Amino acid sequence: MTSYVTDDRRRRQNRSRARKVKAKGVFDTADIEARIDKQDACCHYCRQPLDFDGPNKWQVDHFIPLSRGGSNWASNIVISCRGCNKAKGDKMPWEFRPALFEEGCGRD
Repeated sequence: MTSYVTDDRRRRQNRSRARKVKAKGVFDTADIEARIDKQDACCHYCRQPLDFDGPNKWQVDHFIPLSRGGSNWASNIVISCRGCNKAKGDKMPWEFRPALFEEGCGRD
């Protein structure tokens, strides 16, 4: 697995965006690794296995977007594939994938 620490550009972008909207919280590599384990190394949204080195490499996504009042705490991050993260954009998760929020689906 490629460590979040070694990808300084993405890490700087996340921190910069959080500061820009004055979002509280921080997360680190251990939080990301724990989230990947909790998700069984699958995208949170499409449940496909995460790509660790290819063109669709995994990305950190704020479950509740920073632009919509979400925090930068580890409890608000999920790991997604590039395609899902790009498609979700700044939508709320229930706007992006309503089926995940139907009764009985449960969020991890």
